[in-house]
Amino acid sequence: MTQPPSLEELAALQDELRQLLQHPKPEQRLGKLPQAERLWLQQQLAQQRLVKDKLPSWQLVLAYIPSSLALEQCSSQLAAEYKQRFVRREDHLLDMTGGLGVDFSALAAVAHAGVYVEQQPQLVAAARYNLPLLLPDRPITIYEGRSTELLDELLERHQPTLIYLDPARREQGDRQRRVYALEDCEPDLLGLLPRIRERYSALGLPLPRLLVKVSPMLDLKHTLRSVPETKELHVVAVQSEVKELLLSIDLAAPSPSSYQDVPLVVSLLGGGQEQSLRFERAFAEEEALTARYATELGRWLYLPHAALMKAGLYKSLAARYGLEPLHVSSHLYTSDEAYPHFPGRRYEVDEVLLFSSSLLRRLAKERLAAQIICRNFPLSADELRRRLKAAEHDTYALLGTTLSTGEAVLIRCRRS
Repeated sequence: MTQPPSLEELAALQDELRQLLQHPKPEQRLGKLPQAERLWLQQQLAQQRLVKDKLPSWQLVLAYIPSSLALEQCSSQLAAEYKQRFVRREDHLLDMTGGLGVDFSALAAVAHAGVYVEQQPQLVAAARYNLPLLLPDRPITIYEGRSTELLDELLERHQPTLIYLDPARREQGDRQRRVYALEDCEPDLLGLLPRIRERYSALGLPLPRLLVKVSPMLDLKHTLRSVPETKELHVVAVQSEVKELLLSIDLAAPSPSSYQDVPLVVSLLGGGQEQSLRFERAFAEEEALTARYATELGRWLYLPHAALMKAGLYKSLAARYGLEPLHVSSHLYTSDEAYPHFPGRRYEVDEVLLFSSSLLRRLAKERLAAQIICRNFPLSADELRRRLKAAEHDTYALLGTTLSTGEAVLIRCRRS
């Protein structure tokens, strides 16, 4: 469908989808439908497993997903519900970048009222159908258009106390460039903040709070320098992957004296639990610490979670858990005592071997089965596996790294 479907069309199609899901032979029933309807329903059927995994409450109400791209780009329900901690019951929410509506539905479920704004007609059509199903008891308002163009009207009419923003990378420019900044995103947060201040002052309203979701590819220090109003930075991971950075901004509160004084929270979601580590004056404390590097391996070896690697608080992590880093560039840690709640992977060390060509030849004859991990090591993990002709293994690991003494070693260990 090139034109967004009407609510009546969506209701009829979703009802047909519900019947297909209950039918013992859905393909047989599909074959009797007109081609356009059949293709549309096939797409919806194909997405159901991913919707169930990523957005279980959306699957329960059989929400309409307009495209696989929309489903791919939206937050997971886990990450969306994490954001509810930033909402107060009395808040009037404005979501300036509504998208599929996953973050909006989670935030609006807590707020007093919510306003959703989106410029893509297909996504707006989905929101008009889905949001009343997901938020039956919440007053919500839906706008189609560019929120930056509607901003003055939105602020005056709805007087939001919490504004949510998910700036997207602008299409123009080098899409292959991995490192970019807020200046490369739209809406332009840096230009938006003074505009919001000015409008609220003109209306005589208390300044609002903002929650801004940004890409985990952004550099943390540059982002905090660019947005000095940030009161808290959250690094959010789902399972083993860093999914988003969240900037919590309160325009009514004084800004931290330096980006180094901004509290940083690393939150690991998934597996039915949440683990959060809070660092109060994150970068100031990191800079003030002195690392004591291990001269030899203890009984246990630790690999930090990707979210902690993103945070870059390597010395703070060592200090918090009483660990010794192996090398300034390895970001691996060791101890004689086991720390079962360490945020990452823990291995029990079996043997430490000095790296050499003769060692590789000897190990290759053993036909190893192991995880192969390389950090700050002369060979990549793929090259080391190829040289050793090693098979995969869930428990045993061979880890190549460099110690603080400058020696390259291979560590035989077991996943705990």
